[in-house]
Order: sequence, then structure tokens, then C-alpha cells
Amino acid sequence: MTVFAEPAEDIASAHARQQLVLLEGAGRGPAGLMRLTRGTTALSDRVTVAFYGRHQHFTRTQETRTVSGFEVPLYRWTYSTAIAE
Repeated sequence: MTVFAEPAEDIASAHARQQLVLLEGAGRGPAGLMRLTRGTTALSDRVTVAFYGRHQHFTRTQETRTVSGFEVPLYRWTYSTAIAE
């Protein structure tokens, strides 16, 4: 299952309602702490982020990182696709 993510600005609020994830490896693309959208609370094997006309795809690793006191799963960039119009 692939879910979409967006930047997490209010960590405490986001964590209370949704799953936080950490993205890395996209070069100039999206990175850092994100929250899963669409009310998703279960962890996914893949996360997709819309970024400047492209979808950046990330795959879950077995690693976690501590960010602002929260233990969050780490996702690494795997590939990019164009957003179809």
C-alpha cells in the first residue's frame, strides 16, 4: 500500500492524530519529518510525496530515528515519476 505524506509542522498535533515518518535521500527533493495524509495511521511499505510536478517515492527501512522525542520510522528515496495530468 502506498500512502501520501506532507510536511509535519506541528509535531505534537500531527503525532496525536496521524503517523509521522522521516524521509531521506531525495537529493533536492522532499526530506525530513512528514506526516501521512488521508487519516492513515497504519505504517506503509511505501510513501509518495508530490514535489514540483513529480511524485517522489520512498521505501520503508527497518530503521527508526528519534525526532523531537518521537521514535519515527525511516523511509529512503527510491525513485521519481512524473505526475500525469
